[in-house]
Amino acid sequence: MILLVAQALEGVAEDADEIGDAQSARNAMYLARSIQGCATGASVEAVRAVEILLEQGISYVASVSERLEEVQLRAEVVERRSAIIDDTVAAARILH
Repeated sequence: MILLVAQALEGVAEDADEIGDAQSARNAMYLARSIQGCATGASVEAVRAVEILLEQGISYVASVSERLEEVQLRAEVVERRSAIIDDTVAAARILH
């Protein structure tokens, strides 16, 4: 579970970095590293810390992933609109 959440956070960090969201990328990486660091401890306090960090990590992955999907959808809409405008301009040039 620890490895899965840390890997998911690293994936979110990469995705956020690709779209230019450096703050989300850093936050995801910091959280992944914190989870990995706490996981090495065997004390009761370390186990509780990992539980809390795992909960936070899972919530963060869900939140940022949803936001990244929205950004991607918006980018696709803008790209489609831009293509339509380009086609319209090209057609207008042909007609004139």
